Amino acid sequence: MRKKEKAAKRDSDSLYTLPFGKYNELFEHICKGEKKNLKDKKSDKNSYMPIEVIEEQVFLTEPDGKLIPDIQGQHKCDYLVYCQIKPQLCFVELKGENISVKEGYNPYKQISDTLDFLQKEELLKEMVDQKVEKHAFIVSPGRQKLPRGIESKERFLWQKLMQNGVEKRKITDLIHYVKVTKSDRYSNNGQIICSSKSPVKIPFEIK
Repeated sequence: MRKKEKAAKRDSDSLYTLPFGKYNELFEHICKGEKKNLKDKKSDKNSYMPIEVIEEQVFLTEPDGKLIPDIQGQHKCDYLVYCQIKPQLCFVELKGENISVKEGYNPYKQISDTLDFLQKEELLKEMVDQKVEKHAFIVSPGRQKLPRGIESKERFLWQKLMQNGVEKRKITDLIHYVKVTKSDRYSNNGQIICSSKSPVKIPFEIK
């Protein structure tokens, strides 16, 4: 990026302020129209979720290792995307293999624990208050055969995403299973299928 472009981006970023105090510097401002691949840096499976930002004042952070400290027993999802204007918060968990409910690999627990942390942290609880629409995206490159016994875990997460929500939503409105393909297509028919050329648009709109 050239010096003029960097300066312009700094000026653009300065127009947007977050109310999270000491945590503000851990959020990256993503400009309207920008595309980004949210990658699992720790996995050799190269799991990722492509997004395209379609509104102003959208911010990205990584709970695992950045926003949330390493506390024993504290599970964390991979990414949070905060849409300040809507307002909306997207929890993104990238799985290297098919979805699992084993300890340490359970995406429902990872997202739920992240939400709990935000609710308890005075400076961050605005992100998850009742006016904020919350979505969970569980991404895996495999066939996405869901494991047995997820119904209770899925319902528990849905209830937490719905907590104090103004409008009643179905489980499929708030918990999304994402598969990324190399083909240039997008569909959202029970499972989101997307690609780098046809990314998930953020803020996310319920169909």
